[in-house]
This record gives sequence, C-alpha cells and structure tokens, in this order.
Amino acid sequence: MDDNIQDAELAKADIRDHERLKALRAPWEQTWEEVDQRFPNGAGGFRQTSPGQIRGQRNYDTTQITANKRFAAAGVAITTPEEKDYIRIRFVDDDLMRQRNVALWCERASRRMYALRHAARTGFGTSVNEDWDQLGRYGTSPQLVDGKPGRGFIYRTLHLSEVFIDVDYSGRVDTVHRCYKRTARQLEAEFGRDALTPKMIEALEPRANKEHTEFEILHVVAPNRAWDAEKLDWRRMPIVSRYLAVGEKLYIRRAGFFTMPIAVSRHTTSAGELYGRSPAIDQMPTIHGVNAMKNTTLRAGHKAVDPALLFNNDNGINKLVSRPGGMNPGMVDDMGRPLVARMPGGENGLPYAMEMIEQERQVIRTEFLEEFYKILTDPNSRMTTTEVLEVMSKQGILVRPFASQYQTEKQFPVSQRELDLAIRNGQLEPFPAEVIEAGAWPLVEYENLLAAMARAESTAKTLRFVQALPVLNEFDPRVRHRVNADAIAVGMAQEMGVKPSYLRSDEEVAELVRQDQEQQAAAMQAELLNQASGATLNLAKANQASEAA
Repeated sequence: MDDNIQDAELAKADIRDHERLKALRAPWEQTWEEVDQRFPNGAGGFRQTSPGQIRGQRNYDTTQITANKRFAAAGVAITTPEEKDYIRIRFVDDDLMRQRNVALWCERASRRMYALRHAARTGFGTSVNEDWDQLGRYGTSPQLVDGKPGRGFIYRTLHLSEVFIDVDYSGRVDTVHRCYKRTARQLEAEFGRDALTPKMIEALEPRANKEHTEFEILHVVAPNRAWDAEKLDWRRMPIVSRYLAVGEKLYIRRAGFFTMPIAVSRHTTSAGELYGRSPAIDQMPTIHGVNAMKNTTLRAGHKAVDPALLFNNDNGINKLVSRPGGMNPGMVDDMGRPLVARMPGGENGLPYAMEMIEQERQVIRTEFLEEFYKILTDPNSRMTTTEVLEVMSKQGILVRPFASQYQTEKQFPVSQRELDLAIRNGQLEPFPAEVIEAGAWPLVEYENLLAAMARAESTAKTLRFVQALPVLNEFDPRVRHRVNADAIAVGMAQEMGVKPSYLRSDEEVAELVRQDQEQQAAAMQAELLNQASGATLNLAKANQASEAA
C-alpha cells in the first residue's frame, strides 16, 4: 500500500458523494428491475437471482427480446459498420483541409484509426453490440476505452448496475462512479500486490486460504479540481481516477487521464432527467399487455384443444380416455347420441385475439426500429441510387430523436479518446507542417448511415437536378452554361464521403486542362495544315489543267 496517496478526508468525501449518486439513481432501479424480468437474456444486474436460476418466467411472449436484438444490430449497422471504412479525420479549418497533403494525411490517419479500433484483440465489435443492447434495455450505457503502447485499444461495455453518473452545468455526463466487487486474487492481478490494503494482503496469505474473499471497490472518474499541468503526478491530468477500498477507506491507486475514459450515452432524455429512457422503458406497458393477452390466448387455446366436458350424469363413469385412439365404452345412448359433450367457448375468439396481439407486437417492433432493420437487411431491394437516398432521408426521421444525442455523448468522446491515445502512443504519423503551424487539432467524424441520412436530402436534390438538365437543355441550350459541373462533382464527392485520394488536386486538374487545350490546338493546327495543303494541291491541279489547254 502506498502511504503517499492516502487521504482520509478525501476518502470520506468520495463515499459521501457516492451515497448522493446512489440516492439519485434509486428511483430508476425499480424500472430497471422490471426490464430485467422482461429481458431475461441480459446480465440481470438489477434483479439478482440464484446462480443457474431461470429468469423471465413471467414472459409468455418474446417479441421484445427479438426486437431488442435487432435494435442492437441496426444501431451498430448505422453507426459503426465494420464492413465499411467509416472513420473520417478532418480539421475544422476548411482552408487547412484544402491543402492536399493535409487532406491525404487525414485519409491515411483515418485508415489507421479504423485498423486500430477493429484489431482482433480490442473487443470493439463485442463491446459496441453490448452497448446498443444496453441502450435498448435501460436507456443508459457506459463504455470504457483504454489503451497502452504496444497493446492497442481496449473496449469494454460496463453494466449499468455498477455505474453511477453525474452531469456538469451543460447536462453532459462528466462524473462516473463505478462500484464493483473483486476477489483478493483478482485485485492482485489488476493492481499488483504492493498496492493492496492490509486486509487484502492478509487474504492472500497461503495459510489464510481466503484469496477468493470479495472486496468492494469504488472507482471515481471525475474532473480534476486540482489540475496543475506543471506537476508530475496525477495532478497534471485533467481527469482524476481514484480506486478506493470502501471497507477500509484506503486508496489502492490514484492516477488520471488526459481524456475521459468512460463515455456514457443516454438513448433519450427529458428535461431534468439524469438517466436516459429506452425503447424497453417506453414500451413497458405494451410489453405487459402483450404478455397478458398471450397468456389469456394460450389458456383459451388450451381449452379449445383439450376442452372441459359436460355430463348429463356420471352414470357410473369414473374415467375418460382422452388420448388419441382411446376407447370409451358406454359413452353413447341407444340412439347413438353422446352422453358426454365438450363445453363450448374459446374457439371463435382466437383469431380476433391473435390479431390484437399482432397489432401490439407491431407497436413494440416500431419502437425498436424494426422497420429500419428490414431496410438494412432487405436482399430484394431494386431501388435506384436516387430512390435509396430519398428512402434513407425519410427513414432518418426514425433515428433523428436519439441519433444526435448518441453522436454527442458516445461517438465524439470515444473517438477523441482514441485519437488522444493514438497520438500519445505514437500510433499515427506526425502532423504535416501546415497543421503544426496552424496549431490545429483533428476531429473524428463517421462516414456511416447516420451521416449519409443527414446528407441524403441534399444529395438527392442534386441528383434530381442533374437528371433534369437534359430535358431543360432541349428547351434552351444556354442551360449548359448555367451549370458548374466541376463544383457539383467536388461537392457531391464531399457529401458522399469520397476519399480525397480518389480526386485529383486543383493543380493536377489544371495540368490536364492545359494538356487537353494543347492537344486540341495541335489537332486544329493539323486540320488547318491539311486544309491548306489540300487547297494548294487543288490550285496546282487547276494550273496544270489550264496550261495543258
């Protein structure tokens, strides 16, 4: 244990602040417990059960479970599609981006950042799917991003049950308390034996045989109120990181970060709400209703298939054989009429009940972006480029309420964290001289479906305009002088996310134009020479003919 990092008063303050955050989160926990009941395939951190116990026994319908899986798949597809090189690094200064070597540096850095993020050992694909899955359940999801030189990035989605948050004056999450339990053996592997508290070291003694004893750890990540860039310890970091052993009120580690390592996004929030609301929370009444209707329908179907029986009198009957092919002697009178009949009811109402259930299911699917998922996975689409862009623009209405919040609270902080780690660890090539002179810092943008949908309307309008030009040209040929085709080509390339290396520079275009003009001039001169030589030849022939005459 390092005595230099111990601070009894700070430890008490951290615990008091944690109790405050627990009180702020408490009203949400009952709702999240209900979510755990209806979504049993999750971690279930808010509704503790015995190991191996089957959860979700109150479910009679699983529409919401399938819908959330598709919601997560659609969320990943529209934000971080692994099959597409979607990361774009740029500088805010447009004049700087017009410098070709700066634009090419951004393109190379973008490819490098994509490779770092999607490397095999980072766990990004698993983490981002868990992140969207948790957003669909609880509406709030924290994701840890870290990295070390030589090891690359590390991604991990933290379960909301162990995370408590607070916001700054602008409503952005800037404080995260993570409270979790680890065994003495696990803590030794994470922090090293020298950093552990006396009780943890005692548990690790061979004779004690208590290495699996659990200890509660509070990890505080918050703005550094004692930030001093001149210091050489944790105080030079703008973000503090403190690991506190709650039971002993002793710190295991005090360090810091240059960028926020835990990005917490919320699906949608109302004014004044600290935690987000999810599709599962918004549709919980409908989910309850569908399950109740499904339960009733199952009972009705059971009655229809295996109905109750009506007797005139038992007439000595003490057992009926209801299995297929069963023999029941004495069950008809002398006229052949059955002495036992089924109780009517349940047959005619089943189609109506199933129709009502399907209507409610569709409400749940719509909330979980089922329609958007179908568009992404439809293998039979035969739409033109313009039609695709127009559909994307319209479907963007479905995701617009939460897309902006996701970009602000998850994509931006995660990408800035990655960029900071990559530059500090020397994983990107040095800035161009122009960037260093301007003192600029790059930003990371995503060339994904969200970005495409945001630009879809503008691109679709341009395409419709270009398609109309031949018709307009038939009425007035002067139309071709109105259009700046080169500006349209450059503008649409930027809107559609075309890489700078795919386009020639202004200097290269000017050189090609000069070569074309020279070739045209040479061809025209050759044509004039041919015409002149032909005229000379004709004149000579005319003179010969006149002399012969």
